[in-house]
Amino acid sequence: METNRKNKEFIFFSQYFKEKNINVPDILTFDLQQGFMLLEDFGDDLYQFKLNTYNRKELYELAIKELIKIQSCKDMKKIQRLTKEDGISQMKLFEEWFLEGLLGFNIGTEIQSILNKVYDLIQTTFFNQPQVLCHFDFESRNLILLPNGGVGVLDYQDAILGPIFLDPVSLLKDLNCKSTRKEMISFLRIYTSRACEENLLPKMKERDYLRYFDFTGLQRQLRILGTLSRLHLRDKKSYRLPDLIKTLDFLLETSSNYTELKDFNNFLKDIISPELTKSLKEKI
Repeated sequence: METNRKNKEFIFFSQYFKEKNINVPDILTFDLQQGFMLLEDFGDDLYQFKLNTYNRKELYELAIKELIKIQSCKDMKKIQRLTKEDGISQMKLFEEWFLEGLLGFNIGTEIQSILNKVYDLIQTTFFNQPQVLCHFDFESRNLILLPNGGVGVLDYQDAILGPIFLDPVSLLKDLNCKSTRKEMISFLRIYTSRACEENLLPKMKERDYLRYFDFTGLQRQLRILGTLSRLHLRDKKSYRLPDLIKTLDFLLETSSNYTELKDFNNFLKDIISPELTKSLKEKI
């Protein structure tokens, strides 16, 4: 049932994005009952494998151009909205599946208080920003360089109306193509400039843009730690376990830059990081 629902959403967004001149593959034919589709071949040049030190700026600029087209979509009556309840439940996956499920960590009153404070800070930032159409996983494995020099977009069935910085975070805090913080901020500057030109973002100080970006990233990374742990524990798919370290590193880096996240950073650094390293040695 879930696969069939996702297939229907993929077909819907394929048509929707085509109408908006966004580069998605044509669906040549499909049979929902039997569960198959025949799609246009976009080639093999995934961003995940093409990005390097020399072309990174050029390829990110191309991706940002396509992202702005997605965020500029206006007719969204049929598109689901990411609610505050959704935002919280996604973060709580971190507790249920990562802390308790994978690491066997017992969350006491003190740690729960730290986590609740973080959730509140994230929620405030997460929804106090423009809400636009989001791909939801606008990252290197879902972007492909096309023969005509454009960027193709893949795996968009989870598109949703949500925080404007959600997709920039997916792109620039990518598990497969990590940039230095200095590089990331320079790419973020390109994005915010373009978004302001298109009236998607109000004019702000750079540090305010960065805060929105970072705290939106915290929400995404908490969700990813939970979903990857669930993938291993519930679905018996363990191939993404190494990505847990990379995801935790993003949380550590971001939380170290904000004084209000000091307790959370200490918790991750002193307790969770060593436990995760130990746990993965036993599982991989």
